[in-house]
Order: sequence, then C-alpha cells, then structure tokens
Amino acid sequence: MSRPIKKVIDRPNIVVVMTDQHAARAIGVVGDPAADTPALDRLAARGTRFTNAYCPSPLCVPSRMAFLTGLEPHVSGVLSNDDFLASNIPTISHALGAGGYDCQLFGRMHFYGPDQLHGFAGRPIGDIGPGWPGAGAPEIGTLTEARGNHGDQIKGSGQGETSYQAYDHAVAESAVEGLKKLCAARDQADTPFFAMVSLFCPHPPYIALPEDCAAVSGNVGPPRLDTPEHRHPALQEWANAGGVARVIAKPSHRARIAYYGLVRMVDRLAGQVLAALEGRDDTIVAYVSDHGEALGERGLWWKSTFYDESSKVPMIFAGPGIEESRVDDRVTGLLDLSATILDLAGVPALPGQVGRSLASKDPWTHRVTSSYYGGLMNIKTKALRHRMLRQNSLKLCVYDGHAPQLFDLEADPDELCDIAPSRPEDVKRLSGDLTAGWDVETLTRTQKRNAARAELLRGWVKAVHPPERLRWCDPNPERNRYL
Repeated sequence: MSRPIKKVIDRPNIVVVMTDQHAARAIGVVGDPAADTPALDRLAARGTRFTNAYCPSPLCVPSRMAFLTGLEPHVSGVLSNDDFLASNIPTISHALGAGGYDCQLFGRMHFYGPDQLHGFAGRPIGDIGPGWPGAGAPEIGTLTEARGNHGDQIKGSGQGETSYQAYDHAVAESAVEGLKKLCAARDQADTPFFAMVSLFCPHPPYIALPEDCAAVSGNVGPPRLDTPEHRHPALQEWANAGGVARVIAKPSHRARIAYYGLVRMVDRLAGQVLAALEGRDDTIVAYVSDHGEALGERGLWWKSTFYDESSKVPMIFAGPGIEESRVDDRVTGLLDLSATILDLAGVPALPGQVGRSLASKDPWTHRVTSSYYGGLMNIKTKALRHRMLRQNSLKLCVYDGHAPQLFDLEADPDELCDIAPSRPEDVKRLSGDLTAGWDVETLTRTQKRNAARAELLRGWVKAVHPPERLRWCDPNPERNRYL
C-alpha cells in the first residue's frame, strides 16, 4: 500500500492545531450529523485523515507530555494531571530548535511549574489554567457548577458565555498574528518554524454560545450506545466515582448540544488559523486533540477509559507531500505524530522515542498503547494502573486488580462483546507485549512519590502564591453568564 505522507521538501514549516477533548467521531466528514465542522472537512479534503489514531493516555497532561517527549507516561514519570514534566527531558521543540526551527507555542499546553516553555522559543499567550498545582481555576462565577468532570456538573450545561470561549478566541487571534510574522521571517531569512496552536475547548464546561447551540441542536440525538446492564468492575468503579448515574436525560441532551456547539466554535477558530497559511507550499499542518470524549455513550462521560470514544483522537495532515482526500486506516497515535513531525523536518529522533514516522517506508506495525493512572482533578479514585494495547483489530485492556478485557474491533466495532474469557491464548500473547517494561511495583512507587510531591507543593502554593507570569486572565470576567 502506498504511503499518503512523503518527504518532498526540506525543512517545511509545521503547524499543529491541538484541541482538548475533541472526540474523533465529532467531525462532519467522519459522518457525524451533529458536527458542523466545515474547516476541518476542508482540511481533510486537501489532506489525509487517520481513522485509528489513539492518545497515549486518555487524560490531558500525560497525553500532552507524551506527545511532546515521544515517551510513554511511565517513562517520563508524568502519570496524572498533577505531575510535572522534568525540564531535562527533551521535547520535539528542543529537537526542532536544535535543527534551526523557530518554535512558538500559542495557548494551552498544561505545563506545571516554573518551566512554561519546555523548548519553545516563545509563548505569546499562555494557558488559562493554573501553572502550579492548587493555584486555582479561572473564576467563572455562577458557571462554576458546570466546570468539572463529574455527574453533578452536567446539570449546569447549556447556553452561555465563558472565559474559556474568550480564551480560545484570544489564542486564535494571537496565533494568526504570530503566524504572519513567522511566515514573513521564512520568506525573508528562510527560517523554518514549528507552531503549536492549542485551544481549550470543547473541554468542559459544556456551555456554548446560543448561536452555536442553535446551529447544531436539530441534529443532536441521544447517545447511540446504551448503558450496559453490567459493567466491567474497573469501569463500574470509575462510573461510581464520576457520579454518572446521576446524569438524567434532559441535562444530558443539553450537555450534548453544548458540546457540539463548542466543536462548532473550535472549528471556526481553527479555520481562522488555517486561513493564515493559505497559499503556502512550504507548510505542513496537522489537526489533533489530546484525547476523546464519551459524551454519554454507554452511560459514560468525559475521558479516562479505553473505549474508542475516549481514547481515539481526530488526526488530519495536509500540505506538501501529503495525499489529498485520503483516509488512512493504520493503527497509530500521538507518539507517531511527534515522530512524523521530526522526520518531516529532517531532525534526529528524540532519545528513547517510541513513535514511528508515518512517512517511513518501513513495513507498518498496526500497534499502539495507552495508559491511565487516575488523576482527574475532581473525580477521586485510588491510584490506578490500567493499560491498553490495540494491535491490528484486537484491543486488550488490562486493569490493576481486575480481569482483562479483549475486543475484536473488526467483528465488534462498538466494543460490546468482551471475548477475553473465550480467547485466553490471545490474552496471554498480547499481555506479554503490553506489559513488557511496565512494572507495577515501580509504577506504585512513582505514584506515591508524585502524590507526596504534589501535596507539599499545593501547601507551598497556598502559602506563597508564586507568580504565574504567562497565565492568561480574562479582562472581562463578567462575561461568564448563562444566556
């Protein structure tokens, strides 16, 4: 099979638009009738869309840090949303910068601690979220009840305006201006650039502008997959901790409409960023998210599970050397995305990098892993050690203290039939691959150490109030209201 991504120019500009919690299925060209995404549909028409792309962890910080470093969470030590990425771990920005690229970050990346760059040469607009554990989320007034990832927060979903929406507009505006300058520098001095444009939405709170809700509401139906009568014990523990049983029909539908309204807004802003690059034959662009969103399917919400709704991500490439209107079914993920970026730029791989370039001519192994260790801010669970392997059509999920699950996605794309009890040889074979180099005792020690560090730092932050110089603050916080 021919590869839809090839290296055809030296040192191309590379732009990645990353969003937070955008489900892979929630794009118009994928066939979702509720997804009003003309910009992403156009990007897919002039590029290649990947149908089996997975996140390295169905949680924000571990997934993003894995993408940046090319390392799985258990290798980098970033297991939860409280964990710091050590500054001596190189990122793709370090590698590209060493190769002569001007690396710029616009917007969200979920960095914790004093290092808010991790190899980026500049960050014209920082994150809306805290730069230290315990530093506090943005003040959004009466909308606070809708902010979290918990069943009780679904009731606050609906139509309104939030600082999170304003932040994404500010990021897009900053990125458009920054990309103009980067393009001018490329034209004048032949300086290639790498730009990350990272938006907050469609992450909760599920609150969208009335016009966006109105545009999608007629096409938003109930979840397609019913709540199962019996869940796997590990998933039932997660559902109990998240209070999903308290989500009832009317708030659920309202939240789904608002989510698709946020997807519509994100598409509009991504379109503005992509428009700033029109006509350039030296620039590769990619659209991706850090993880997916269950959105009520199977009675589940948010992320943190290995079902495709949560662990799959949208991934689209376009630009020179990338085949147009192509659908690529290879099993891949964000670790391969970072490897591909470095390969297309012609710079060496990162130390210990496990991803593979999608432009490589080597035979492709349809294999990807994902891990989850707990750590979602307001859903309290014990420390977890869960891991998933997708290899060809089989998906194996192993859970600390519980029986594994095995699905054949070719025969059972909705993951409704756990075949682990009837396929013990497959479970044994895949388990050996999945857990090689992944030691539960070592992970347990790392989790205890990280938790102790985070607890001490939270107390320090509360007492000292360290500065957050790059944090974006809403100049008009009174905008936060239901409409």
